[in-house]
Amino acid sequence: MEEIFKTIAPYSKEKVLETLVWLESSDKFVKGVQYFYPNWSKGLIIEKLQSCKTCSDFQVTFIEMIIKNSINNSMDSFELIGLDKIDTTNSLFISNHRDIFLDSALLQNHLYDMGKPFTEISLGDNLMVNDTMKAIAKLNNMFTVFRSDKRMEKLKNSINLSKYIRHSIINKKVSSWIAQGNGRTKNGNDITEPGLIKMLLLSGSNDVRASLSELNIVVSTISFEYEPCAFEKANELSIQEKDGDYRKDKFENINSILSGINSNKGNVKLLFEKLNVDNIEFTNNRKQDVVKIVNELDSLVYKNYQLWKTNYMAYDLLHSDFKYQEYYNREDIVRFKKYLKISENEDIYYKVLKMYVNPVYNKNKANL
Repeated sequence: MEEIFKTIAPYSKEKVLETLVWLESSDKFVKGVQYFYPNWSKGLIIEKLQSCKTCSDFQVTFIEMIIKNSINNSMDSFELIGLDKIDTTNSLFISNHRDIFLDSALLQNHLYDMGKPFTEISLGDNLMVNDTMKAIAKLNNMFTVFRSDKRMEKLKNSINLSKYIRHSIINKKVSSWIAQGNGRTKNGNDITEPGLIKMLLLSGSNDVRASLSELNIVVSTISFEYEPCAFEKANELSIQEKDGDYRKDKFENINSILSGINSNKGNVKLLFEKLNVDNIEFTNNRKQDVVKIVNELDSLVYKNYQLWKTNYMAYDLLHSDFKYQEYYNREDIVRFKKYLKISENEDIYYKVLKMYVNPVYNKNKANL
């Protein structure tokens, strides 16, 4: 492996085996596993660790049942569409991002059920809050996205990340998953960050079309009837709006992962569609082409996003209207209003409402 990729890439085979042994003595890991599997003794956990030899072994042994339990216990229904038409060998999955864990985990779960290899997954270094979390992330086949506020460091990290993703897809022949933006969508308005596309093109040729095509991009669109961590997201937006900044507690993202896994999500749909580069009119003006690529990615997300009763009810409540009343009944609206009462104040209430309304606006925009 090239030297520049060592800090980014998932663990090598040797490092996987070394880390599996190290986890045997991690009380944090044992307690974390027992949170999800309360009947597992420390001895059984160590025994299971010793049976693992690869990242895939670790994922199947410790993670797969967490995902399946989340589907069974926190979702009224889960539908996955389009993956059977996708070559999952070496594609780049670009996803709208609503939940830290589930957006990528639900894809991994289905690949496992199909008997296909897991993808590599991007993860910000801000989530690796201690050595145990870093070990778990890397054993889940994750590659590191380094965050930095310093301009030169940020550019260097972007170049290295771009080279690594392209290397993985073209040379390693493995697929990767990455979010469309930096962190989860907090306001329900799924937008691909131009910076993501700029980063991906940094490692390509001057021919933007060819550079994009060889990444085999697949757009992944997830739609939750009940948004994971909705009120926490609204609170973050509210504080950011008032104070100009929001600083997370060290383990806040970990709590968000647990909340996303356990909280009621109602109906959930995950849809995949390959990006058709023929739909993009390239000019080979890098700035213009980035905008065109972003617009095409966003249009696929908006088209494939599943609107639920919650979206329609939120729209009518926000606009004091009955435009979408055919999609819900009196019992639905009573239940939704009760859900909204969790809001701490009027500002949070309206931010949660808009979180559900923005996908309606986007869907209407896509249908124009």
